[in-house]
Amino acid sequence: MSVIDQKSFVQTQTCIRVISTGISVPETVYTNDDIRNKFNPGLNCDWVSRKLGIVERRVSQPDLLTSDLAADAARNALHQANISGDSIDLLIVATATPDRQAPATACFVQQKAGLCNAISFDVSAVCSGFLYAMTVATSFLKCGQAKRAMIVGADTFSRITDWERADAVFFGDGAGAAILEASPRKNAVFDAQLYSNGNDADVFTVYPDHTTFTMNPSDVLRAALDAIPQCAERVLTRNGLAVEDIDVVIPHQPSINLLRKLSERTGIEFEKFCLNMDRYANTAGATIPIILHESIENERIKKDDLVFFAAAGAGFTAGAAILRWN
Repeated sequence: MSVIDQKSFVQTQTCIRVISTGISVPETVYTNDDIRNKFNPGLNCDWVSRKLGIVERRVSQPDLLTSDLAADAARNALHQANISGDSIDLLIVATATPDRQAPATACFVQQKAGLCNAISFDVSAVCSGFLYAMTVATSFLKCGQAKRAMIVGADTFSRITDWERADAVFFGDGAGAAILEASPRKNAVFDAQLYSNGNDADVFTVYPDHTTFTMNPSDVLRAALDAIPQCAERVLTRNGLAVEDIDVVIPHQPSINLLRKLSERTGIEFEKFCLNMDRYANTAGATIPIILHESIENERIKKDDLVFFAAAGAGFTAGAAILRWN
C-alpha cells in the first residue's frame, strides 16, 4: 500500500497566470572553499560540488532581515509588472526564518514594499512553502476574495546554521516573489497536490532548546522521494496528462543528487529541470521563485508551456503542481 494516504492530500484547481516575478539575494558570497577555510578544515569541497551540485551560496549580513530580502523581491516584481503596490490585495510570505515570532513577517514586508491594501500573512512549510503559498493564493483568486496576489518565498537560513557542521553547505539566503492574477484564458490551468506527514517531523527541525537546525540528510532524501512522485502522479492523472507533456520543471533546489533521483522516479527527463543550486545552494522557501524568475529571464519558459513545480521540505511537507504558462 502507498505510504501516502489519500486523506493526507489537498488539491486545488483553477486558472491563474504569473504576471511578473522578482528576486533578491545578499551580496556576500560563501564558496565551499570559504566554509572550509573559515569554519570546517575537513570539508570535502569536491564532494559538495559533485554530489550536491553546490559551489557557493549567499549569506546575509547581521542587519539584513528576511523581510528586507522579501520586500526587495516584491518591489522588483512590482517594477517588472509596472504596477503600484496598492494594487496588490493579498500578500503571502512563505518563510521558516521569520523576523520575529510575532507579528508575521508579511506585515513587515507589506510596510516595506508599500502594499498598503494587501491582506498579509505567513505560511510555514519550509522548503515547500512557496508552493503552499501559491496554492492558497489561487484559492483566494478563485473565490474572488483577491484580484491580484503577491506571493514571496524568503529565508535566511544562515541565521540557524552551525557553520562548523558538515550540513552547513546545503543552505543559502535569498528571496523571490511572484504576482498572480486569475487568467481569462480557457485553456489555462493551475492544479496542485500537497502533502504533509508529521511522522517525519524530526528529519529536519530546529528543536526548542536549539538555535540551529538538525537534519538527517538520508531521511530527507527518503521522504522526498516517497512523496513527490506520488504527488506528481496524482496531479498529472487528474488532468489527463503524461510526463511527456511536461515542458519545463521548476523544482525546489535541495541537491542535484536528489533531483536526479526524482527524475528517475517520475520519468521526467532531467534535461527539463531548471537548476541554480550551484550559485545559491538551497534557499528553502525562496528556491522555487528564484529559479522561476531566472527561467523566465533566460526564456526557458515559453507561452503555452506546461510548467511542473515540485518541492519537499520539513514537516514533512511536499507538493507538485502544473501551470499552463500564459
